[in-house]
Amino acid sequence: MLRYDPPRPALRDCTTDAADDCVSDLRVLDMQRVRVGITSFVILLTAWAVSAQTASVSGRVTNQQGGAVADAEVSLVAPPGPAMPGMPVMRMNTSPDRTVRSRPDGTFVLDQVPAGRYILQVDAPGLGRSSQEITVPTAQSLAVSLEALDIPGGEPTRGAEAPGSPADTQALLDRIKVLEQRLSDLESGTVLSEPETRVRRIEVYVDQNGNEHDAPVEGARKAVTYRRERVYRRQWLSEKLEQAFADQEGKKIAVGVSAASVTQFARQTTGDPAQAAGHAYQLASADLLFSAGLAQYTSFFADIVGLSGAPPDAEIHGLTLLNSYTARLVRQNEVNVREAWLRTELFSQKLAISAGRLDLANYFDRNAVANDETTQFISDGLVNNPTLGLATNGAGVVGVFDPKNGVAFKAGFQQSNSDATNLSQSIVSLVEVDYVARPPGLSEGNYRVWFRNDNSTQRNRSAVGVSLDQKLTPFVGLFGRYGTAEALSGRDHFFSAGFQVQNGFVLNPLDFWGVGYAQTDLEAGDHEKLAEGYYNFQVSEKLRLSLHLQHVFESSAGTRSVGFLVPALRLQARF
Repeated sequence: MLRYDPPRPALRDCTTDAADDCVSDLRVLDMQRVRVGITSFVILLTAWAVSAQTASVSGRVTNQQGGAVADAEVSLVAPPGPAMPGMPVMRMNTSPDRTVRSRPDGTFVLDQVPAGRYILQVDAPGLGRSSQEITVPTAQSLAVSLEALDIPGGEPTRGAEAPGSPADTQALLDRIKVLEQRLSDLESGTVLSEPETRVRRIEVYVDQNGNEHDAPVEGARKAVTYRRERVYRRQWLSEKLEQAFADQEGKKIAVGVSAASVTQFARQTTGDPAQAAGHAYQLASADLLFSAGLAQYTSFFADIVGLSGAPPDAEIHGLTLLNSYTARLVRQNEVNVREAWLRTELFSQKLAISAGRLDLANYFDRNAVANDETTQFISDGLVNNPTLGLATNGAGVVGVFDPKNGVAFKAGFQQSNSDATNLSQSIVSLVEVDYVARPPGLSEGNYRVWFRNDNSTQRNRSAVGVSLDQKLTPFVGLFGRYGTAEALSGRDHFFSAGFQVQNGFVLNPLDFWGVGYAQTDLEAGDHEKLAEGYYNFQVSEKLRLSLHLQHVFESSAGTRSVGFLVPALRLQARF
């Protein structure tokens, strides 16, 4: 490194030069020495004054609850100075770091701290680091509060020590203690479940005498067997309580009510004058529904119905009913058991079996758009397929196998004639295959194919049909049905189609409406053409009001067609 020294004035040799000149040089030299001494004195005085500006920093370390934290490490660290690009960060203060430990009451004192800016850091085992910047011009007292560390799944502690440091080791030990305590609490908060039987595959060794051994023995052969064992599993107390509440809830009997009133008016549009022209009709229906859980995946259901009134079907003799509620009518002003059955689910709830007094129309020929006379169409030709051939409910069994892969299989039988002396001579059997499809660009759709056989007429008469409902958009859905049934010398035919609109083009977001058409052609020459439109209002959560308009044309072989326009009003309550 090169160093530049300013030139000094050359001193003369007093032995050779003049005396006056030597005296002048000595005076100049003395003045320079005086100046240097004065400068050194000023520098020392300034340093003493700066070093004399010291203060004490004191405070108290507490946790979040206000309790004192003893033996916490309190450090004063010089803050890093500003850094220039390409240069290392330098500390502003040159004084060394100071460290003390808090007393049993949490207090600490740092004496003779030079003036300047510092970072006060406080560390304690099991607690997060606290850091704050302070300025020490005078004595000051600080309060430091430490937060507890989040043990399981928490964020890393701020300012954690480097791995392997004493503080880090102590914090790890404290964390282990906390985890052990939590594990102990977990064990005390769990209980053993009820014993369960499990079959386990094991390997044994069978000797010549037929004795089984768990380990290999001389002369024994290896064999595979299965052994039943009783196992227990741990349950949370809350899980056990929830299960107990669910079991208790399952033992209760749930009761529901569904009531409806349908008012219809008949106005003849074509044909010879008929008796029903200009007449009004009303039919009231009330269902009392019971359901109860008998065991796990086993339930009981009963539907007791009472009807009263006069439907238009007594005067308008159509091939299908204009009021589907009439199908429930057995006797006026009487209460009848419409359904009463037991249901159980097997094989991980993939197989459901129901037995008792059944309505097979609830299982076969279903349709999401046209299948419920309480909320959708009221014309029976748009509720079910007439070729299904189910006149009344009866004793029977039905099974539904749904492996949850989009394909389901159904099979069932039911007594078709309540006056029959045995089941063998009056039985209707049905099988059906359901498929859930998702055509490209469309929403989900349901497609069904069924087959029916009836031996109640001293001969087996069969029928086959299809039923589908397909959503075009989330708001619009289509439906269609077709069926053909064996008659005396030929076959009867039926088809229907229509659509339903919901959540769009409605007055209320929960309203919906639909339009449908059905046609029945019998082998004997009778024909029926039926059209219906409805709008369903939601008045409240439990009350709905719907307006209907039906137009039906009936014709027999060799006679003139008769037509009726039938407006209707349906009020439905369910709670």
